[in-house]
Amino acid sequence: MIRLVRLALLILLLPGPAHAGAIVDATGRRVEVPDHIGRVFPAGPPAAALLYAVAPQVLLGWAHEPVGDRGYIAAPYASLPKLGALTGRAGEVDPQTLAQLRPDLVLDLGTVNPRYVDLAEKTQSETGLPYLLLDGGITALPKTIRQLGAALGVEPRGEALAAYAERTLTEVHARMAAVPAERRFRVYYGRGKDGLVTAGPGSIGAEFIEVLGLTNVAPASSRQMYEATPEQLLAWKPDVAVILGADAAAAFASDPRWRDLPAVREKRVLASPTQPFGWVDGPPSPSRLLALRWLGRALYPAEFPDDMRAATRDFYHLFYAVDLTDAMLDELLR
Repeated sequence: MIRLVRLALLILLLPGPAHAGAIVDATGRRVEVPDHIGRVFPAGPPAAALLYAVAPQVLLGWAHEPVGDRGYIAAPYASLPKLGALTGRAGEVDPQTLAQLRPDLVLDLGTVNPRYVDLAEKTQSETGLPYLLLDGGITALPKTIRQLGAALGVEPRGEALAAYAERTLTEVHARMAAVPAERRFRVYYGRGKDGLVTAGPGSIGAEFIEVLGLTNVAPASSRQMYEATPEQLLAWKPDVAVILGADAAAAFASDPRWRDLPAVREKRVLASPTQPFGWVDGPPSPSRLLALRWLGRALYPAEFPDDMRAATRDFYHLFYAVDLTDAMLDELLR
């Protein structure tokens, strides 16, 4: 049975018929793509994570190296080179270097705003390479995955992942609809060694809070991520703190500055797993679908009766082609 499941997964990963023509990306740009796409350059970590899930065989390399144990990524993709990113505050790859890599397509995934639209148009103009910018929002994942699967000629694989995303979003919405307003928590999301790097409403980094129908205590900002002050965090008084990474979460929970925060006092400091990609963020990846179940289970166990070990095994098998051992599950869910 295991061999049959693995064979089915390999079939899903194989390229389908060539799909030439134009793709209309999330910006409304009409991008002409080649007949066969065999080499794709990811403009940033979110694009690399989605490419690995949908069509790893076309992934040229990692924008940034995935964190932690490479066992959470299927061979041979764990050993793909680090290429650098086009996105970010300072682009690490110049147009000449990008052209020398000879990709058939450049893919960006994430926030669709003028900055990234300009980057797409500028890069395509300077290199002559087709450049797709797709919506990286959680609720957009079904459409985005199908769009990418069609562009790469792997529609069956794209449909399998998109259907999972649709089911997850539908279930999460229905379950949270049963949670009355007085039981909905106020949530803080933190990154960094002291947990003070945060994201407000509208940021793709903290989108998981909004999708769950909870309140983000951090105010909105023009920046995707920003540094909060200790005084701000104390004034926000979050009921729940979701911290990226187990070590950072442990440090946050034991920091004497936060002992009076409701989240710390009530032992609701949750460590978001990070391997091979952050579940809630870092980078925004397909793992956010699993994070919705994980957070729902942690905060509302009656509404989310999921067996998280089974759910995590299934997700990693489907999206990342990895069969988790008990030790790996222990590490992820500790």
